[in-house]
Amino acid sequence: MNGLIFLALDDFLESRLGEGAWTEAVALAGIKETEFAPDRFYPDQLASKLFTATASQLNLPLPEMLEQFGQHLAPGLVEMGRLMGVVKKSWKTIDILENLRTPILEAFANKEEGIHPPDIRTYRLKHSEVAVAYVSKRQLCHLLKGIIMGMGAFFEEPILFKERVCMLQGKAPLCRLSVFLDDPQMVRYVDIKREFEIVHSRIDELVFYNQFGGLPFSHPGLVLQFSDTEVIVQAPREQLITMEEEGRTFISVNHLPIGLQASVKEINLDQGFATLNNFILSHGTIGLRCYKRVTPNDKFPIEIEVEGKRFKGMVINISGGGVKIELSKQIPVDETLLFVQVSLTFSLPLKWVKKGDTIELGPQDLALDGNILDVYEEGDQRYLRIVFSTLSGHNLFLMDQLYQRYMEEVKPRIQKRLESLQ
Repeated sequence: MNGLIFLALDDFLESRLGEGAWTEAVALAGIKETEFAPDRFYPDQLASKLFTATASQLNLPLPEMLEQFGQHLAPGLVEMGRLMGVVKKSWKTIDILENLRTPILEAFANKEEGIHPPDIRTYRLKHSEVAVAYVSKRQLCHLLKGIIMGMGAFFEEPILFKERVCMLQGKAPLCRLSVFLDDPQMVRYVDIKREFEIVHSRIDELVFYNQFGGLPFSHPGLVLQFSDTEVIVQAPREQLITMEEEGRTFISVNHLPIGLQASVKEINLDQGFATLNNFILSHGTIGLRCYKRVTPNDKFPIEIEVEGKRFKGMVINISGGGVKIELSKQIPVDETLLFVQVSLTFSLPLKWVKKGDTIELGPQDLALDGNILDVYEEGDQRYLRIVFSTLSGHNLFLMDQLYQRYMEEVKPRIQKRLESLQ
């Protein structure tokens, strides 16, 4: 363990009990080391003894002491990360957790000397939430939770977390946390003037994402004008028609790690521009989809098997990358199952499948595997997003056939709308 931890523990203990408390803790731990260097690494056993001694000195249970120490430690870690260049000044709690493994923890590794950082894996589920899996053999999950709480206090953010699994309870091999901002108003706020001033000054392209008849349409565009509340953008007519149809659009912006959502105030097809307002941050990253997603006009059933239990739901949208499923609220599926592997069986609603010169009648029965990426509720509905394991070439072909089926239905409607403008 890095010597900085011991120096911080010294400061933490003496800030609580006064000068001389550290010397007593070292003696209580029964170790010979009395001074620690910030550029050296020490055995984990040494840290364990000192943590136990510190808890005894403070008359606290070890888990509670570690959480309090983590809160004390957090501001210094943030400042040190900034000085080292691995924590950007603009980052706050969720951003730091998202980038914790790379580059932050990597900066403290020394593979030549066999020094490895704790195994902490994070995945940003949405702008306001990150999933954390702690699998370190040190079992200092309470210290990690304290650091997270300490960062929230440092940045004056309302940070909450739910502990789904803990390695200290039962025989779980890891701890799994869901860390999120408890601020529904600010979590999706967009400073329109600031963000679009950056886009406009760089002459960056935006990328717009819409659906028409359940099929995705995406084209680049430019910012023409902006104010505190509205943005006028230029885009191809085909994209403008899909914006008009949907009444909103999703936007990918180069300098933002998460996409934007905006309402469509006005469309001018003759001059090729749209006026957008009511900007908010989208629920997830926009613009990174690798597959053509289809939202069927009619939902179709799907069966899910997770941890030996089978449930039924309805497919909302599907692509070669994954599927969004609507479930009854009575079905016991919640966030405790994040990242859990599932099996899926369903019939893809294809009328036929073109194979060379032959046609195979549909529908097509599929059995696929995947992992639960997200579980959330909107209104009276519960939704489940699943990322597929790598699909076979044949299954990807079937997904493309589904896309082509719906495109055949939608294209004439787009063309008819364009012809009406001529």
